[in-house]
Amino acid sequence: MMRLFRTGTVAAVATAAAALLFQPAVGTSAAAASAPAPVASATAATPAATPDISARGDIAFLGGDPWRPSGPVEVTVSNEGAAAAKGFFVLRLPSGVGLTSGGDCDPVAGSARTFVCGGAELAAGGRRTHRLTLTSTAREPVFGVVAWGSVAGRDGSGATGRPHDFRINWPDRTSLRLRATAGAVDGGAATVTVRVTNTGSFAVGGYALNVSTPDGVRVAAPACSDSGRMAGAGCELLRLGTLGAGGTDTFRVRLAVGGDERTVRLYLAPVDRYTNKDTSVTLRLTGGAGAGATTAPPAGSTATPTPTTPAEEPGQLPRTGPAGGAYALAGAVLLALGAGLLLLRRRLGRG
Repeated sequence: MMRLFRTGTVAAVATAAAALLFQPAVGTSAAAASAPAPVASATAATPAATPDISARGDIAFLGGDPWRPSGPVEVTVSNEGAAAAKGFFVLRLPSGVGLTSGGDCDPVAGSARTFVCGGAELAAGGRRTHRLTLTSTAREPVFGVVAWGSVAGRDGSGATGRPHDFRINWPDRTSLRLRATAGAVDGGAATVTVRVTNTGSFAVGGYALNVSTPDGVRVAAPACSDSGRMAGAGCELLRLGTLGAGGTDTFRVRLAVGGDERTVRLYLAPVDRYTNKDTSVTLRLTGGAGAGATTAPPAGSTATPTPTTPAEEPGQLPRTGPAGGAYALAGAVLLALGAGLLLLRRRLGRG
Protein backbone atom coordinates (compact mmCIF):
# COMPACT_ATOMS: atom_id res chain seq x y z
CA MET A 1 0.00 0.00 0.00
CA MET A 2 2.83 2.25 0.82
CA ARG A 3 4.27 1.46 -2.58
CA LEU A 4 1.03 2.51 -4.24
CA PHE A 5 0.90 5.70 -2.24
CA ARG A 6 4.38 6.55 -3.14
CA THR A 7 3.75 5.76 -6.76
CA GLY A 8 0.62 7.92 -6.80
CA THR A 9 2.36 10.75 -5.07
CA VAL A 10 5.21 10.70 -7.53
CA ALA A 11 2.75 10.63 -10.42
CA ALA A 12 0.80 13.55 -9.05
CA VAL A 13 3.94 15.57 -8.56
CA ALA A 14 5.07 14.75 -12.05
CA THR A 15 1.68 15.71 -13.45
CA ALA A 16 1.70 19.06 -11.62
CA ALA A 17 5.23 19.83 -12.75
CA ALA A 18 4.36 19.01 -16.30
CA ALA A 19 1.35 21.31 -16.08
CA LEU A 20 3.46 24.16 -14.73
CA LEU A 21 6.06 23.70 -17.45
CA PHE A 22 3.45 23.42 -20.21
CA GLN A 23 1.42 26.50 -19.17
CA PRO A 24 4.00 29.22 -20.21
CA ALA A 25 4.62 27.46 -23.50
CA VAL A 26 0.94 27.44 -24.26
CA GLY A 27 0.60 31.10 -23.28
CA THR A 28 3.44 32.07 -25.50
CA SER A 29 2.05 30.12 -28.42
CA ALA A 30 -1.36 31.69 -27.94
CA ALA A 31 0.11 35.18 -27.89
CA ALA A 32 2.11 34.45 -30.98
CA ALA A 33 -0.92 33.01 -32.67
CA SER A 34 -3.09 36.03 -31.81
CA ALA A 35 -0.54 38.64 -33.10
CA PRO A 36 -1.10 39.74 -36.73
CA ALA A 37 1.51 38.54 -39.15
CA PRO A 38 3.63 41.25 -40.85
CA VAL A 39 2.54 42.12 -44.38
CA ALA A 40 5.20 43.03 -46.97
CA SER A 41 4.75 46.43 -48.63
CA ALA A 42 4.10 46.15 -52.33
CA THR A 43 5.74 49.52 -52.92
CA ALA A 44 8.87 48.59 -51.03
CA ALA A 45 9.10 45.20 -52.66
CA THR A 46 8.70 46.55 -56.21
CA PRO A 47 11.48 48.96 -57.32
CA ALA A 48 10.41 52.13 -59.11
CA ALA A 49 10.36 51.67 -62.86
CA THR A 50 13.02 53.62 -64.74
CA PRO A 51 11.48 55.58 -67.62
CA ASP A 52 12.84 55.18 -71.11
CA ILE A 53 12.92 58.98 -71.55
CA SER A 54 16.14 60.80 -70.59
CA ALA A 55 17.18 64.47 -70.82
CA ARG A 56 20.48 66.37 -70.90
CA GLY A 57 21.10 70.15 -70.77
CA ASP A 58 23.98 72.09 -72.36
CA ILE A 59 25.91 75.01 -70.80
CA ALA A 60 24.06 78.34 -70.77
CA PHE A 61 25.98 81.61 -71.22
CA LEU A 62 24.07 84.75 -70.24
CA GLY A 63 24.88 88.00 -72.06
CA GLY A 64 23.45 91.08 -73.74
CA ASP A 65 21.78 93.60 -71.44
CA PRO A 66 24.25 93.91 -68.52
CA TRP A 67 21.39 94.40 -66.05
CA ARG A 68 19.25 91.51 -67.33
CA PRO A 69 21.58 89.19 -69.26
CA SER A 70 19.95 86.27 -71.02
CA GLY A 71 21.04 83.35 -73.13
CA PRO A 72 19.95 80.09 -74.73
CA VAL A 73 20.22 76.58 -73.31
CA GLU A 74 19.60 73.45 -75.35
CA VAL A 75 17.95 70.40 -73.77
CA THR A 76 18.09 67.10 -75.65
CA VAL A 77 15.35 64.55 -74.87
CA SER A 78 15.99 60.91 -75.91
CA ASN A 79 13.77 57.84 -76.09
CA GLU A 80 15.92 54.90 -75.00
CA GLY A 81 13.06 52.38 -75.17
CA ALA A 82 12.04 49.89 -77.83
CA ALA A 83 8.74 51.61 -78.66
CA ALA A 84 7.61 55.10 -79.54
CA ALA A 85 6.72 57.29 -76.56
CA LYS A 86 6.05 60.90 -75.62
CA GLY A 87 9.16 62.64 -74.35
CA PHE A 88 8.79 65.20 -71.57
CA PHE A 89 11.41 66.71 -69.27
CA VAL A 90 11.34 68.42 -65.88
CA LEU A 91 13.33 71.68 -65.69
CA ARG A 92 14.50 73.08 -62.35
CA LEU A 93 16.22 76.49 -62.20
CA PRO A 94 18.28 78.03 -59.40
CA SER A 95 17.42 81.23 -57.56
CA GLY A 96 18.07 84.33 -59.68
CA VAL A 97 17.26 82.67 -63.02
CA GLY A 98 13.95 82.70 -64.90
CA LEU A 99 12.61 81.00 -68.01
CA THR A 100 11.73 83.43 -70.80
CA SER A 101 10.59 81.25 -73.67
CA GLY A 102 10.88 77.96 -75.54
CA GLY A 103 10.33 74.28 -74.93
CA ASP A 104 6.52 74.35 -74.51
CA CYS A 105 6.96 74.59 -70.74
CA ASP A 106 4.32 74.82 -68.01
CA PRO A 107 5.12 75.78 -64.40
CA VAL A 108 4.60 73.15 -61.73
CA ALA A 109 2.14 74.32 -59.06
CA GLY A 110 3.73 74.58 -55.62
CA SER A 111 7.29 74.19 -56.91
CA ALA A 112 9.20 77.42 -57.48
CA ARG A 113 11.19 77.68 -60.71
CA THR A 114 10.13 74.17 -61.79
CA PHE A 115 8.62 73.43 -65.21
CA VAL A 116 7.38 70.44 -67.21
CA CYS A 117 8.36 70.84 -70.85
CA GLY A 118 8.19 69.00 -74.16
CA GLY A 119 5.77 66.17 -74.88
CA ALA A 120 6.58 65.44 -78.52
CA GLU A 121 6.24 61.88 -79.82
CA LEU A 122 9.65 60.21 -80.07
CA ALA A 123 10.35 57.08 -82.06
CA ALA A 124 12.27 54.26 -80.45
CA GLY A 125 15.87 55.45 -80.17
CA GLY A 126 14.84 58.93 -81.35
CA ARG A 127 15.68 62.29 -79.81
CA ARG A 128 14.63 65.91 -79.96
CA THR A 129 16.43 69.13 -78.95
CA HIS A 130 14.51 71.95 -77.27
CA ARG A 131 15.95 75.49 -77.22
CA LEU A 132 15.06 77.54 -74.13
CA THR A 133 15.93 81.12 -73.18
CA LEU A 134 17.05 81.84 -69.62
CA THR A 135 17.24 85.33 -68.08
CA SER A 136 18.87 86.63 -64.93
CA THR A 137 16.27 87.85 -62.43
CA ALA A 138 18.78 89.18 -59.88
CA ARG A 139 17.88 92.63 -58.56
CA GLU A 140 21.41 93.97 -59.08
CA PRO A 141 23.87 93.28 -61.90
CA VAL A 142 25.76 90.02 -61.40
CA PHE A 143 29.17 89.21 -62.90
CA GLY A 144 31.46 86.19 -62.75
CA VAL A 145 28.87 83.96 -61.05
CA VAL A 146 28.13 80.30 -61.83
CA ALA A 147 24.88 78.50 -60.94
CA TRP A 148 23.40 75.10 -61.73
CA GLY A 149 20.05 73.97 -63.07
CA SER A 150 18.84 70.44 -63.80
CA VAL A 151 16.71 68.47 -66.28
CA ALA A 152 15.16 65.03 -65.91
CA GLY A 153 13.39 62.90 -68.51
CA ARG A 154 9.72 62.01 -68.00
CA ASP A 155 7.41 59.72 -69.97
CA GLY A 156 3.69 59.99 -70.64
CA SER A 157 2.78 58.13 -67.44
CA GLY A 158 4.60 60.66 -65.27
CA ALA A 159 7.57 58.46 -64.41
CA THR A 160 10.60 60.73 -64.01
CA GLY A 161 14.22 59.71 -64.39
CA ARG A 162 17.35 60.85 -62.64
CA PRO A 163 18.07 64.59 -62.96
CA HIS A 164 21.18 65.83 -64.73
CA ASP A 165 22.76 69.19 -63.88
CA PHE A 166 23.73 71.87 -66.39
CA ARG A 167 25.81 74.99 -65.84
CA ILE A 168 24.68 78.64 -66.08
CA ASN A 169 27.38 81.32 -66.52
CA TRP A 170 26.89 85.05 -65.92
CA PRO A 171 29.11 87.54 -67.80
CA ASP A 172 32.59 88.04 -66.36
CA ARG A 173 34.05 91.40 -65.38
CA THR A 174 36.13 92.99 -68.12
CA SER A 175 37.72 96.26 -69.25
CA LEU A 176 36.34 98.82 -71.72
CA ARG A 177 38.04 102.13 -72.52
CA LEU A 178 35.92 105.24 -73.17
CA ARG A 179 37.00 108.18 -75.33
CA ALA A 180 34.74 111.09 -76.38
CA THR A 181 35.10 114.46 -78.12
CA ALA A 182 32.51 117.21 -78.49
CA GLY A 183 32.04 119.56 -81.44
CA ALA A 184 31.13 123.20 -80.93
CA VAL A 185 27.55 124.17 -80.21
CA ASP A 186 25.95 125.25 -83.47
CA GLY A 187 22.33 126.29 -83.76
CA GLY A 188 21.53 125.03 -80.27
CA ALA A 189 22.97 121.56 -80.87
CA ALA A 190 26.25 119.73 -80.46
CA THR A 191 27.53 116.35 -81.58
CA VAL A 192 29.63 114.12 -79.34
CA THR A 193 31.70 111.37 -80.98
CA VAL A 194 32.05 108.35 -78.70
CA ARG A 195 34.62 105.56 -79.00
CA VAL A 196 34.44 102.51 -76.76
CA THR A 197 37.26 99.98 -77.12
CA ASN A 198 37.15 96.46 -75.73
CA THR A 199 40.54 96.15 -74.01
CA GLY A 200 39.60 92.82 -72.44
CA SER A 201 40.46 89.31 -73.60
CA PHE A 202 36.99 88.17 -74.69
CA ALA A 203 33.97 89.47 -76.59
CA VAL A 204 31.37 91.56 -74.76
CA GLY A 205 27.71 90.96 -75.52
CA GLY A 206 26.58 94.49 -74.64
CA TYR A 207 27.18 97.51 -72.42
CA ALA A 208 25.52 100.77 -71.41
CA LEU A 209 26.69 104.36 -71.85
CA ASN A 210 25.21 106.86 -69.41
CA VAL A 211 25.09 110.53 -70.39
CA SER A 212 24.60 112.83 -67.40
CA THR A 213 23.30 116.24 -68.54
CA PRO A 214 22.54 119.49 -66.68
CA ASP A 215 19.33 121.50 -66.95
CA GLY A 216 18.87 122.83 -70.46
CA VAL A 217 20.84 120.01 -72.14
CA ARG A 218 19.27 116.77 -73.30
CA VAL A 219 20.14 113.83 -75.54
CA ALA A 220 18.32 114.13 -78.87
CA ALA A 221 19.64 110.89 -80.42
CA PRO A 222 20.02 107.94 -80.17
CA ALA A 223 16.92 106.99 -78.24
CA CYS A 224 17.34 106.66 -74.49
CA SER A 225 16.45 103.52 -72.57
CA ASP A 226 13.21 103.62 -70.57
CA SER A 227 14.67 101.72 -67.60
CA GLY A 228 14.43 104.72 -65.28
CA ARG A 229 17.88 104.04 -63.81
CA MET A 230 19.05 107.60 -64.59
CA ALA A 231 16.15 109.05 -62.58
CA GLY A 232 15.64 111.88 -65.10
CA ALA A 233 19.19 113.22 -64.71
CA GLY A 234 20.36 112.09 -68.11
CA CYS A 235 20.12 109.33 -70.66
CA GLU A 236 21.03 105.65 -70.65
CA LEU A 237 22.13 104.32 -74.05
CA LEU A 238 22.13 100.52 -74.39
CA ARG A 239 24.64 99.12 -76.90
CA LEU A 240 23.62 95.47 -77.23
CA GLY A 241 25.76 94.42 -80.18
CA THR A 242 28.69 92.04 -79.70
CA LEU A 243 32.03 93.84 -79.29
CA GLY A 244 35.00 91.54 -79.86
CA ALA A 245 38.28 91.71 -78.00
CA GLY A 246 40.28 94.66 -79.34
CA GLY A 247 37.30 96.04 -81.27
CA THR A 248 36.02 99.62 -81.08
CA ASP A 249 32.41 100.77 -81.12
CA THR A 250 32.17 104.29 -82.60
CA PHE A 251 28.93 106.25 -82.64
CA ARG A 252 27.59 109.78 -82.25
CA VAL A 253 25.38 111.32 -79.60
CA ARG A 254 23.45 114.46 -80.54
CA LEU A 255 22.75 116.96 -77.78
CA ALA A 256 20.18 119.74 -77.76
CA VAL A 257 21.71 122.66 -75.85
CA GLY A 258 19.50 125.36 -74.40
CA GLY A 259 21.02 126.43 -71.09
CA ASP A 260 24.05 128.19 -69.65
CA GLU A 261 25.46 125.15 -67.87
CA ARG A 262 27.17 122.98 -70.50
CA THR A 263 29.18 120.35 -68.63
CA VAL A 264 28.28 116.83 -69.73
CA ARG A 265 29.58 113.60 -68.18
CA LEU A 266 29.68 110.26 -69.98
CA TYR A 267 30.47 106.97 -68.23
CA LEU A 268 30.14 103.24 -68.86
CA ALA A 269 27.70 101.21 -66.80
CA PRO A 270 27.20 99.18 -64.72
CA VAL A 271 30.17 100.78 -63.00
CA ASP A 272 31.15 97.66 -61.02
CA ARG A 273 31.55 95.59 -64.17
CA TYR A 274 34.80 97.15 -65.38
CA THR A 275 38.26 96.50 -63.98
CA ASN A 276 39.89 99.61 -65.49
CA LYS A 277 39.56 103.28 -64.58
CA ASP A 278 39.29 105.07 -67.94
CA THR A 279 35.54 104.52 -68.20
CA SER A 280 34.41 108.14 -67.67
CA VAL A 281 34.79 111.40 -69.64
CA THR A 282 33.69 114.94 -68.74
CA LEU A 283 33.12 117.39 -71.62
CA ARG A 284 32.61 121.16 -71.66
CA LEU A 285 30.43 122.31 -74.56
CA THR A 286 31.67 125.56 -76.09
CA GLY A 287 30.73 128.04 -78.82
CA GLY A 288 27.41 128.79 -80.40
CA ALA A 289 25.77 132.21 -80.19
CA GLY A 290 22.40 130.61 -80.76
CA ALA A 291 22.62 128.28 -77.79
CA GLY A 292 19.04 129.03 -76.86
CA ALA A 293 17.71 127.11 -79.86
CA THR A 294 16.79 123.44 -79.54
CA THR A 295 17.07 122.33 -83.18
CA ALA A 296 19.46 119.39 -83.59
CA PRO A 297 21.70 119.13 -86.67
CA PRO A 298 20.82 116.62 -89.39
CA ALA A 299 21.71 113.00 -88.76
CA GLY A 300 25.31 112.15 -89.53
CA SER A 301 26.55 115.76 -89.42
CA THR A 302 29.38 116.81 -87.15
CA ALA A 303 29.77 120.32 -85.79
CA THR A 304 33.42 121.29 -86.37
CA PRO A 305 34.90 124.42 -84.74
CA THR A 306 36.25 126.97 -87.25
CA PRO A 307 39.46 128.84 -86.31
CA THR A 308 38.96 132.63 -86.09
CA THR A 309 41.34 135.62 -86.53
CA PRO A 310 41.54 138.21 -83.72
CA ALA A 311 39.77 141.47 -84.70
CA GLU A 312 41.69 144.73 -84.96
CA GLU A 313 41.29 147.15 -82.09
CA PRO A 314 39.23 150.25 -83.02
CA GLY A 315 41.23 153.39 -83.86
CA GLN A 316 44.37 151.48 -84.86
CA LEU A 317 45.84 151.47 -88.32
CA PRO A 318 47.00 148.20 -89.72
CA ARG A 319 50.74 147.60 -89.35
CA THR A 320 52.55 147.70 -92.72
CA GLY A 321 56.15 148.19 -94.04
CA PRO A 322 59.38 146.81 -92.65
CA ALA A 323 59.35 145.10 -89.36
CA GLY A 324 61.12 146.47 -86.24
CA GLY A 325 64.04 144.09 -86.71
CA ALA A 326 65.04 145.77 -89.99
CA TYR A 327 65.22 149.21 -88.31
CA ALA A 328 67.41 147.89 -85.54
CA LEU A 329 69.87 146.36 -88.00
CA ALA A 330 70.17 149.64 -89.98
CA GLY A 331 70.82 151.63 -86.81
CA ALA A 332 73.59 149.29 -85.74
CA VAL A 333 75.33 149.68 -89.14
CA LEU A 334 75.19 153.50 -88.99
CA LEU A 335 76.56 153.52 -85.44
CA ALA A 336 79.50 151.36 -86.41
CA LEU A 337 80.22 153.55 -89.44
CA GLY A 338 80.22 156.75 -87.32
CA ALA A 339 82.59 155.22 -84.76
CA GLY A 340 85.00 154.24 -87.54
CA LEU A 341 85.03 157.72 -89.04
CA LEU A 342 85.70 159.29 -85.62
CA LEU A 343 88.65 156.99 -84.99
CA LEU A 344 90.11 157.77 -88.42
CA ARG A 345 89.85 161.51 -87.83
CA ARG A 346 91.78 161.31 -84.54
CA ARG A 347 94.62 159.39 -86.11
CA LEU A 348 94.90 161.89 -88.92
CA GLY A 349 95.00 164.78 -86.42
CA ARG A 350 97.91 163.19 -84.51
CA GLY A 351 99.84 162.64 -87.68
